[in-house]
Amino acid sequence: MRIVFILALLANSLDLVATALGIHWFGNREGNPLLAPLTDGHWGLFVMVKGVLVPLLIAGLYGLRRRTPVFASAGLAVVLVALTIALGQWLGWMAGVLHVSFLAKL
Repeated sequence: MRIVFILALLANSLDLVATALGIHWFGNREGNPLLAPLTDGHWGLFVMVKGVLVPLLIAGLYGLRRRTPVFASAGLAVVLVALTIALGQWLGWMAGVLHVSFLAKL
């Protein structure tokens, strides 16, 4: 259970970094696949949600592991899968942008 907790926090952090790179460096104004409406016009609110509220949700689910282990495990698994998918989408999109821009220079 501890490894899922750490992986969820790591995936959230990497997703926040990938979102920042994707939006500000590569110009993807559509934003994060999970929180797209927040990223486009409310960057500060998005950073607050991803940097504070999501880690608090993850820590809260981890704290529930003694009282409701099934709920806590399922919740952490859902969060981890969602964040991993979002991170993978960002990395795939950025790899595609880099590949196409490299091909365009040839």
